[in-house]
Amino acid sequence: MKQLLLSTFISNIELPNPKNFEEISEKIKKQKINVLENKIPKKEVDSVRPEIVQSWLRSKKCGLSYQIYNYPPVLDKKQFKQLLNEKDFFIKTTEKAITELEGILFNAGILLTDEKGVILKLSSELETHNNLTMLAPGSIWNEETIGTCAHGMCILFKRPIQLYGPEHYCGIFDSFSCSAAPIFNSEGNLEGTITISSPYIYNQSSHTLGLVTMLASIIQKEFQVSRKEELLNIALSQVNDAILVINKLGIISEINQNAEEMFKSIDTNLVGTSIYEILNDKLLINTVLETGKPIVNKNIEIRKLNKSFSCSIQLVKNNDNKFGYVVNLRPADYQEKKRQKTCGLSATYTFDRIIGDSKKLTQTKKMAKKFAHFNLNILLLGETGTGKELFAQAIHNEGRPDGPYVAINCAAIPSNLIESELFGYEAGSFTGAERGGKPGKIELANGGTLFLDEIGDMPLNLQAVLLRVLEDGKVMRLGGSEYIPVDFRLIAATNKNLLELAKNEQFREDLYYRIAAFQIKIPSLIHREADIFQLIDNFINFYSTTHAMKRPTLSKEAKYALLNYNWPGNVRQLKNTIFYAMCMSIDMETDPVILPEHLPEDILDYVNIPLIANDMLENELLPLSNDIELQDDKLTVKNIEENLIKKVLSDTNRVEDAAKVLGISKSTLYRKLKTYGLKEKRYDF
Repeated sequence: MKQLLLSTFISNIELPNPKNFEEISEKIKKQKINVLENKIPKKEVDSVRPEIVQSWLRSKKCGLSYQIYNYPPVLDKKQFKQLLNEKDFFIKTTEKAITELEGILFNAGILLTDEKGVILKLSSELETHNNLTMLAPGSIWNEETIGTCAHGMCILFKRPIQLYGPEHYCGIFDSFSCSAAPIFNSEGNLEGTITISSPYIYNQSSHTLGLVTMLASIIQKEFQVSRKEELLNIALSQVNDAILVINKLGIISEINQNAEEMFKSIDTNLVGTSIYEILNDKLLINTVLETGKPIVNKNIEIRKLNKSFSCSIQLVKNNDNKFGYVVNLRPADYQEKKRQKTCGLSATYTFDRIIGDSKKLTQTKKMAKKFAHFNLNILLLGETGTGKELFAQAIHNEGRPDGPYVAINCAAIPSNLIESELFGYEAGSFTGAERGGKPGKIELANGGTLFLDEIGDMPLNLQAVLLRVLEDGKVMRLGGSEYIPVDFRLIAATNKNLLELAKNEQFREDLYYRIAAFQIKIPSLIHREADIFQLIDNFINFYSTTHAMKRPTLSKEAKYALLNYNWPGNVRQLKNTIFYAMCMSIDMETDPVILPEHLPEDILDYVNIPLIANDMLENELLPLSNDIELQDDKLTVKNIEENLIKKVLSDTNRVEDAAKVLGISKSTLYRKLKTYGLKEKRYDF
């Protein structure tokens, strides 16, 4: 670079003819004084460029004197040290170029500033003027602090500029000549300026401006490239992959720290080594170079390490020029671990976590647990909110606990996106597709379980493709040309009658028989009365812990209402109801008690809670945890009703009075007495 700068500077050693300089300088001084003292309008100043006149006037507005030197403010040591730390990379990038240029300059020096005009560095030639001008590192030189100057105007206009003598605002610089150029970072923002300054007015020409502009351009390119390299190195050090940069001859030119760690057991220095010696798969690498198509997550074995890795190879090119490629290596089990966390819920539920001991639920869990140990597709049937997702997770953890679990709701994804979600796509398959393509849910479920909820809402055209995948065990991405082998268990769920849909040609009959050979009917909550209190107790425990709420007690009237409700939303509705009731029962002064009025209106509208006498309800508010004995006895609505009738009859001794207390007619009470066999007992009617 020194030779380039020297050859450019040769033309600068021929100084301009000074015979007219004094005359021109005097004219500039006179016009500057006249315009600043409002003796002439600015349009009459013809000795300098208009932007210089504007700068003079702005300098005056800042309260600066053109006759007396305006000493610039100086950053304190702490502030300047902090600035040097921030600009350290920028300063170091300029050092080499500045040092080389200093060696060929005569009666001139170099000044480096930041984007605000703070002097970062200056050459020894300029340091001799420190006492006079405070031209020192840390001083703030710009239009607002010292008036019109070359690098100050360079900062304002963001372009190279040259000033001679009295073009500067302050008269102390009447003998100076300065040429300044901006330096930009990779984002296009001003990083700083560089100035060639001389205390001799005749020591610069247009060639000096060209020189400093070229110097700024060289520094700018080096700074931007170095900054990108630094950011790239930082980025590469943060990723978990081992990254190898390969040139088109197959030689490793760069590696990151993870690659060093991965291959530290190999004595060979990776940089400069042929990639073919490492990967042992020349065909794989040449395929990328020849076709330009990337390799994504290809399982390979590196013999020197005696380990398997997931390998991705991306070609690096500019138009048709191929420069080489980048190789990413990660442990072979990385993709499997990633799949388990991708796009669906992690399978956290087991059969032990499905709450309830009722006969129907126990039979259902027993059947599902048996099916889980066979490699077969399963169809879960049940109303909304019964817990089909919980059963799917439990079946997965029972049968394929080490594989990925991927869930997708067919009703929640738009029909135009579900195909790419299920089957994936290759790069460039459609507008907005991710670079490098994306595996679909079926591919991600390889080795594990794919749970398709609301399968009855899957579009008919995709049902045919899914059927083919189930029959062949292979899937092809959108825009792809090769089939990918897949091994997964399908668990489908629906609250619809798929056979009825098939008869109406809304669901493929062949797919129905493919997935419905093994069906599990999840019982509704109305058929699990014995589980209701156990579920309520669990939900209260859950919300008390997760929301730091006081544990409430449950009144008997509220229990009666909860047991008599039909629960169309099943367990999900019960869970939401308990949370609602807990929130409504909060009392800052006393312990919370869930009463009927704390329940949602749809439950109160459905259930006719008997009007029980107040004296019967005294001291009968029990914490839910005290109901364990009742739960063990499988307490049902009928049990509560029978016990209530017995108690009221015992207290009143008359059917007529008991009917009034219970809020029912005498005929209804007689019918219930017959139902519960109470007519055989003697009451004083």
